[in-house]
Amino acid sequence: MQQAKAWAVRPPVMIGLAVVAGIAVGLFLGWLVFPVEWTDATPSMLRADVQVDYMRMVIDSYSVNRNADLAMQRYESLGAAGPVALAEVAASPGDVSDTSIQNFYALIEIYQPEASGGTPTPSTGSGGAAAGYLLPVCGLTALLGLMLGGAVAWRSRAARRDRGRGRPAETPDLYAGLPDEAYVGEVYRAEADQVAAPSAVAAGAASGASAEAPLAMFRTIYTIGDDLYDDSFSIESPAGDFLGECGVGLGDVIGVGEPKKVTALELWLFDKNDIQTVTKVLLSRFAFNDPETRARLAAKGDPVPAASGSVVTLETASLLVEARIVDLVYGESALPSESFFERVTIELRASRKGG
Repeated sequence: MQQAKAWAVRPPVMIGLAVVAGIAVGLFLGWLVFPVEWTDATPSMLRADVQVDYMRMVIDSYSVNRNADLAMQRYESLGAAGPVALAEVAASPGDVSDTSIQNFYALIEIYQPEASGGTPTPSTGSGGAAAGYLLPVCGLTALLGLMLGGAVAWRSRAARRDRGRGRPAETPDLYAGLPDEAYVGEVYRAEADQVAAPSAVAAGAASGASAEAPLAMFRTIYTIGDDLYDDSFSIESPAGDFLGECGVGLGDVIGVGEPKKVTALELWLFDKNDIQTVTKVLLSRFAFNDPETRARLAAKGDPVPAASGSVVTLETASLLVEARIVDLVYGESALPSESFFERVTIELRASRKGG
């Protein structure tokens, strides 16, 4: 009996038992009683393939609601993975139309110089985030074990020292130092809010009222075979008020058969403060040089020749739209040379007149 008591109070043995017990208790508390709960995670922490799907949803949402600030907020929430995901969507659009992707690129061209001023949060994925929390949990568990072992050893020595005097040893607080789960959650949530918050500079760019700061930029693409081509875009103020619409549609065709051989496109601008819609007809080189065709299409609007890099201006009482031909490719067939379009890419910049 005396030998058992002597063995039980040996400090090395008690410290070892305390360390083992502390690790076991720490693992039990850390993984079962107080497990880490993932809340308010940002898209930058998604897997790469899920980030691409998220980017498709962002582009599709912007093509419907035209909320530029919300679209940029969602794009910036991807952090450094945003450009990569956007490039993946452009390479493999899926259900997203080419026009919607081009419009989103045009939006970034307006916002990106200001929006890139902040440092984005890199994409880490769920596995990297879990690994980041694993080290602190292990460290807290080891610290808890050492504290528990030291407390037991100190209690054993104090008990031996005070055995003859009848003074009871003090019991330490074995739960001191445990992590505050709510506090950890608040810190993580604050970081997520910082990533998701839109850039103040970018918001300032969207609120400009001068003609030098466009209200919106759109990009539309006509490709031969799109016989129902008719793109229209809503123009709104920074406050979300409707100001008008602009768009591009089929103007005239040449020859017969399918697909249609489009020789003219109509550019139009509607201003709610004006009584009429301004229209200009974008003609192929052959159609513009043909007096009869040019005279016939002049009834629809002012005829202008189509040329890559040229700018066509549409102006109403309070709006100004500059239509720039980014790319132009003529089709080839038995019809006259340069008489119909194979592909036309047009960029529309809508501004408010007079600032």
